Amino acid sequence: MAVAAILTTVALGVARLASAQGIVANCTWQNGFMQDSFLGMYCNNDNWVDYSYDWTWLDTNACLTNYDGKLYAYDSGNYWTTCGNCSALPSPVNFLLRCECLDHYGRFVPASYDLNTLIYNRNGTLGCFGYLGNKTRKGPF
Repeated sequence: MAVAAILTTVALGVARLASAQGIVANCTWQNGFMQDSFLGMYCNNDNWVDYSYDWTWLDTNACLTNYDGKLYAYDSGNYWTTCGNCSALPSPVNFLLRCECLDHYGRFVPASYDLNTLIYNRNGTLGCFGYLGNKTRKGPF
């Protein structure tokens, strides 16, 4: 029981430290979507002469972990092994990831995390904890 409390405290502390600039302000959150554990969207790049957006994909497995049916920010967290049925619910103020994740009873329970507080845009590429996804000039839209 004490170990669980310590792990929860550590996970919550990491979540607070992982706060990023947010993707809602500088990516096109309206057409961002999840495919399995991958988040894809267009984001601003740093080329202000030819102001443009780049398509970027990030494996959110590098950013989140599941602990007892709850999602937490965690470097290389690998949440996808114990979560599924994930979807994105973007808005002008947050980018909510909702999943069904296993709890300590082995049941799938609803879990969510605001990716806008964790994932950042670096020159048109989504990232978290120093891990960067990929980018291309054109995406699926």
